[in-house]
Amino acid sequence: MYPQISRVVAGATACIALCAAAPAAAQQRPAERTADGGQVLLVGGGQDARRTYEPQLPARADGGLGREPAVRASASHTGATRPAARSAAKLRFGKRGHRAVLRSLADARRSKRITRSQHVRYRRFYLLARTRAKRLGGKRGRELASVVSTVEAIAIRRALNATRMPALFLILRRNAEFWPRSPLPSPRGTVQFRGSEMLFEYYPGYGLQLQPLVNFKLANNLHGACVKQTDIPCDRGALRSLLRELVRTSSRRGGFRTWEYYFEFGGGRPPWISGMAQATAIQAFGRASQLLGESTYRGYAQEAMAAFETRAPVGVLTDGPLGGPHYLQYSFAPTLYITNALLQTVIGLYDYAAITGDKRAGRLWRAVEPEARRELMASDTGSFSTYSYRGAESTREYHELLREFAASLCSRLRHDTYCDTAERFERYVRRRDAG
Repeated sequence: MYPQISRVVAGATACIALCAAAPAAAQQRPAERTADGGQVLLVGGGQDARRTYEPQLPARADGGLGREPAVRASASHTGATRPAARSAAKLRFGKRGHRAVLRSLADARRSKRITRSQHVRYRRFYLLARTRAKRLGGKRGRELASVVSTVEAIAIRRALNATRMPALFLILRRNAEFWPRSPLPSPRGTVQFRGSEMLFEYYPGYGLQLQPLVNFKLANNLHGACVKQTDIPCDRGALRSLLRELVRTSSRRGGFRTWEYYFEFGGGRPPWISGMAQATAIQAFGRASQLLGESTYRGYAQEAMAAFETRAPVGVLTDGPLGGPHYLQYSFAPTLYITNALLQTVIGLYDYAAITGDKRAGRLWRAVEPEARRELMASDTGSFSTYSYRGAESTREYHELLREFAASLCSRLRHDTYCDTAERFERYVRRRDAG
């Protein structure tokens, strides 16, 4: 299918609500964050690259990873490199990494976890990326070499299993296609390949990467165009295609379905997962199942829920700082309690339970909601908010995002804590604007 993004007229100003209400009981809500849209670099398909405007692109604070987490030093995190620190324009693991990837592919084929055609295709993508990384110089060579080296590092640790291969070899393929000739994207810039609905993001030092949260937010926005009054046309086909691609790039981790991140971030070694992305995936599948009448989407959501029942670092469950359970934004950072991420996780699980009547999802959001409420109150400094529990002050962007999530939970749960906090946070912004 020709991508949804490429059909949007440049300069369009229409936007849709990011968190469109799914259940009938939750239709009347305060204003929530809208997808302000943004520029996407459209490449591939034998055509020239061009920049196009996508009004449904999730806002950066809402769709991205947020701040790089300040993880406390530990045996598993010390010595990690920040993205900009990597400068070697060569593959890091040489023959060792090469052998590890080929061994992983051979083992998966021998055990019949991948087909013969998959084995041939994945091997071709890997060898193409490796060859081009050696030939390219400068920044382009470094970016592609980094992606190849990450796959090799995962293979060396014997973590390149068959369920991770679709995503990892797709990332290799796209980077091998992109870096030889495409225009350089801006940091955290969004790239889409013709013939696909899926979005990639550019992380300097780590090449183009799949960003699960951004893609599931996009799915929610495509759903919103179909159920809300908007100038953007409803495109059920684009939603189906995007979710089909996301299912194909899911992996198995601890027995549950998930969407892993395959690059280092804030000391976290790949692959790792995000509770916020996991909950948004469940929310998106629930909404799409209702809109498109696809019961299989609920099955995917069910398979993803165990992430919230499994302790970190395999899952995202940990002990919160205020006595209750907490669902982590980063599975590798068990003591980093990001308030906006936890609130959005509650919203995602709540919405799925409201749409489907799923009791398990209901138990999950009810288990963590009291902790989320307490952490929200603890984030109030009296003049602004903190980004995480006992952490630094929020940027304005993240303060407003936290206010919007509090307002969203106010409309869903009608609890005074969320309603009052949303009002106070709005007053803090007005005071700062007044000087």
